Amino acid sequence: MKNRIFICGVVAATTVVTLHLRRAEAFSAGDHPFARPPHTRFLLAQAQEPSSGLYRGVGVVTAINPATGSLTINHQEIEGLMPAMEMLFQVNPRILSDRVKPGDKIEFQLEGKTYTIRDIKVIKPAK
Repeated sequence: MKNRIFICGVVAATTVVTLHLRRAEAFSAGDHPFARPPHTRFLLAQAQEPSSGLYRGVGVVTAINPATGSLTINHQEIEGLMPAMEMLFQVNPRILSDRVKPGDKIEFQLEGKTYTIRDIKVIKPAK
């Protein structure tokens, strides 16, 4: 009986891992419509400032919280920090979030320890 329960647990865990891996493959940055062309990858990698803890990211603003100024951004991989995903970020100073609107493609500078946006540049305004 214990062996059967153990085997069921192993099968369930394997299934969960397999599903997560397939989901990650389905949403890889290479398939993303805003994926970087290869020649900009080198430039962005050079723009990383790991000694200061600041990283550069590129993404599309999907939502703005008017009360806090925080931004939800569907971003590409942030080299040396995190994979491509959609994530909520705090903004400091808050006034930076007043310069963008949902649908804007932005380049942003992110503090690695707190995941706080310190600077924003609109690359392509929303239509």
